[in-house]
Amino acid sequence: MARFRLLLLAFVWCFPFVRANAQDAYDNRVFTPAQMQQDFDQLRHTLENTHPGLYKHTDKPVMQHKMDSLQALLNQPMSFYRFYQVIATLITDVKCEHTSCEPYPHQQFMQHLLDWKVIPLVIKFNHDKAYVVVNRTKDTSIHLGDEVCFINHQNVDSLEHALFQYVPTEGNMTTNKEDFLSTAMNFNYWYAMFIGRPDSFDIVFKSPDGKIKKRVWRDSLKLKGSGMNALKNPVNKRVIKADKAGQQEGANPWRLRIAPNKQYAVMTLDGFGNGLIKDQKRMAEKFAGFFEELKKDKIPNLIINLANNPGGDEANAAELFSYLISEPKHFINDEYLITDDTVYLNHAGLPADVLEHKDKYLYPEKAGKYYVKEETQGELPICQPKADRFTGKLYFYISGRTASAASTFAAVAQSNHLGIFVGEETGGTYFGGGSSVGINMTLPNSGITTHTSINYCDFATTGNHDPNRGVMPDYPYAPTFAELMASNNGWEEFIVKLMAAHN
Repeated sequence: MARFRLLLLAFVWCFPFVRANAQDAYDNRVFTPAQMQQDFDQLRHTLENTHPGLYKHTDKPVMQHKMDSLQALLNQPMSFYRFYQVIATLITDVKCEHTSCEPYPHQQFMQHLLDWKVIPLVIKFNHDKAYVVVNRTKDTSIHLGDEVCFINHQNVDSLEHALFQYVPTEGNMTTNKEDFLSTAMNFNYWYAMFIGRPDSFDIVFKSPDGKIKKRVWRDSLKLKGSGMNALKNPVNKRVIKADKAGQQEGANPWRLRIAPNKQYAVMTLDGFGNGLIKDQKRMAEKFAGFFEELKKDKIPNLIINLANNPGGDEANAAELFSYLISEPKHFINDEYLITDDTVYLNHAGLPADVLEHKDKYLYPEKAGKYYVKEETQGELPICQPKADRFTGKLYFYISGRTASAASTFAAVAQSNHLGIFVGEETGGTYFGGGSSVGINMTLPNSGITTHTSINYCDFATTGNHDPNRGVMPDYPYAPTFAELMASNNGWEEFIVKLMAAHN
C-alpha cells in the first residue's frame, strides 16, 4: 500500500503555509469575446509556431478544424471557468503529456484551493469503479474500500470519463488518465474546475458486503478542515501508517532487492532523476552498484519495476539501457525544435548559455527542424554495452504511471526485444514524444497559465505499432483494488510464475 504515499498528508501539511486568498473562492469574472479571442489566439499561435508534436497524433486539417471549432465558441460573454474549459480542451487535444494548463499562476492556484469546497474523500479509480482511500470527514462509518457510486446524483464512472477530456496525456491512452485522477486529490480538484463547485456533497456508497450507504456533507469541506478530519478519524489509521511507511520507502527511490532464493531480483525505480549533473552521477553510481551485485550473486532473472515511475532525465534512462544490451544501440535517434526564435526560447526556462550560444546546441535549420547536437545531451550518443551488463532474463512491470523518460525506456527496451512486459499500457507513446522543455505563458486577460512543449524526441524504436498508443504488455496484469491495498505484491508473484513457465 506504500504506492499511495502522500495521498493523505500532501494536502494536509503543505497548504497551511500558503497565505489564504482574500478573494471569493469561486472566480466570478466574465470575459468579452474580444478578451477570450486574444487569449486563445496567443495560445494557438504559440502552439502552431513552436510545438513539434502538434500534428503527431492528429492530422493537421483535423487539428486545425478542432481549433477553429473551439475558437468559434468564443462569440459571446463567458464565465471564467467556462473559458478555462475551452483552453483545457485545446491543451488536451494536443495529446502531449508535457503540455498543460492551470487556471491561475501556481501560487495563486494554491491559494484558491484553500477556499474551495471539495469532495471530502480521497478516491482511487480501478477498473471503472471508484473506491474510498482516505475519509476526510468525521463520519466513522465510511471505510477504506467502500465503493463510491454516485456524487450529487451523478454516476461516478460517468464523471470520471467526463473529466478525461481535460486530462492532458500522450496519444490516445486512457489508463494514464485514470491514474492521474487517482493521484492525491486530483479528482476532487478536477471535479471543482470542470463539473461544479457545490456547497454540499450527496454521496452514495456501497460497502464490500453490498450494503448501500447514503451520506450528505455540508461542513468541513475546505482543505484545512477536511485535512484535520482525516488525521483524527480512526478509520484512516491503516492509511496513515502506510503513508508513513511509503515516505520512508520514497526516501530511497532507486532500490534493488534480491529474493532469498537468489533466483530473481527486483529493481524498483520511482523516477529517473531531475537532470542535474550531480543527480546523473549519483544514479550512475547506483546502477553500477546494482549490476555489480547482480553479477556477483549470479542472479538469473531481473524484474525492473517501472509501474510508478513518472520519468525524469532521459540520459539516466539511457544509462540503464546500456546495462541491458549486448551490442551498441541508440536510445533516442534525434531531438529537435521547430523554431529557434529567441522570442519563444526566452520563455522556455532554458539556461543562459543555451540562449546566448544556440549554435553550440542546435544544428542549422533542416527541413523545418532544428536538431539538437548529439554531444550536448547524454541520451543522444550511441549506448555502449557495460562490462557488468545483465545477461539473464528480463521482466518489466509497467503501468499508466510509467511516463515520460520511463515510458521511453520501456519502448526502446521492448523494440529491442530485451524482455517480457507485464502490467498495463504505459503513459507515453511508442515512437516519440515531447519533453518537459517548453514555453511557460500567462494569457493576458484571463491569467490562465500554460506550459507547451517545444522539444520532440524520436525514440530508437521500430516495428508495427500504433503511433498513438504506449508500450503494450505481453501479459496484461491489472491489480484489483483489494490487491493495491494489500502489503504484498501480487504482480511480483504473477511474474515469478511466468519465470517458472519460461525457464
